Amino acid sequence: MEVTFHGGANEVGRSCIEVKVTNKKILLDCGVKIGKIEEYPLIDVKKIPSTIVITHSHLDHAAYLAHLYRDKINSKIYTSKPTRDLMQLMIADYMRVSKFKFDNNKVLQNILIHTNAIDFNKKINTGVTFSLHNAGHILGSSQVLIHSKKGNLLYTSDLNTRENRIIDVAERGLTAMSVIIESTYGGDDDVSPPIADVHREFKQIINSVLKKNGKILMPSFAVGRAQELIILLDGYMRSGEIPPAPIYIDGMIKKALKIFRHNLIYSKMELQRMILINEIDPYKSRYVFVSERRDRMDALEEGSIFITTSGMMKGGPVMTYFEYLAKDKNNLLLFVGYQAPGTPGRELLEGAKSIMYRGKEIKVKMKVKKINLSAHADRSGIVNYLDSIKGLENVFIVHGEENKRKELAKQLRKKKYNVILPKNGETYIIKS
Repeated sequence: MEVTFHGGANEVGRSCIEVKVTNKKILLDCGVKIGKIEEYPLIDVKKIPSTIVITHSHLDHAAYLAHLYRDKINSKIYTSKPTRDLMQLMIADYMRVSKFKFDNNKVLQNILIHTNAIDFNKKINTGVTFSLHNAGHILGSSQVLIHSKKGNLLYTSDLNTRENRIIDVAERGLTAMSVIIESTYGGDDDVSPPIADVHREFKQIINSVLKKNGKILMPSFAVGRAQELIILLDGYMRSGEIPPAPIYIDGMIKKALKIFRHNLIYSKMELQRMILINEIDPYKSRYVFVSERRDRMDALEEGSIFITTSGMMKGGPVMTYFEYLAKDKNNLLLFVGYQAPGTPGRELLEGAKSIMYRGKEIKVKMKVKKINLSAHADRSGIVNYLDSIKGLENVFIVHGEENKRKELAKQLRKKKYNVILPKNGETYIIKS
């Protein structure tokens, strides 16, 4: 078995891994890296395997499909049904703001024609035999298990082992000789507090700001994090733990909510029961309002909480809200997810008092905080997860900043795993 890393190895972004079993190849993810400069997988479009598996809909794992299918390749795409639905939304938005010219409808139609939605735990044979398994990251997110008589290979993609309100945590206990695992929060200091403590802190922060008549801006990924926030806030307002306050959503979040609702069967049983049996539907919360481009200023006057894209403040609706709210010290910019190096979100989180946007300086007087609502496993979650894998020998650490990869590798080598820190462009032969 050969594994080639075309992207996402020694970085966060543009995940793209090619696996060769005997003479057949399969491509695991093909994303873009969003930063000051957009970067793409280091792969020749003319050499794309005939089978592509997409683990989930986030742009760093799926957006390069727009470039591939603009060129009208004929590779078949395999993914879960929620991912199929969500990645159309994400890729459409990506093409809309891209510097490249896409015939959006034709590209999306071409992607859809070539996409096959498959169930978790079902073996598929396209020359390479593989199956998808819940990764716990966002709705429909998958691990990919490549089956081989000489030893299975497991690609975790983005992995979550911590409880949330929407989906079950990652499936554990699979059998694999080799694992390719993410390390977004694999560093020595990456210790997530108990989720109950995070929720308690979240409520305290919201109450503190609202008490001072401040407003709260939460930059959020449209898929996954936004839905978790809405469910939490709706529940707290229903129970009286925080006062009722208008919540405005913007960007793709509204469309994503509909897709989550239509794919409710893929959510955890508690959420299904709440909606279908108890008739409490947070996706249709009475506290949530949709803001459109034309009425954002009205929303800013009426709303108290704003959840909007983009999650790393690389542009989009969040900047309209940020520019207006940044000048008031009673307001709060609350980060709820990973901020990549080189993004405005990372700069603000590290203490920047102003940022440049479209040639204009925005000075920041509002408070800036972060809470740990991450949908990635932390250090202990990663280690415990790997310990559950049967027959594990080799661990490839990817999808992380270099210091975090090295720190995680040091910890795993103590457990006698053969640990590899691949770089983009490298090929490894896995021997049985």
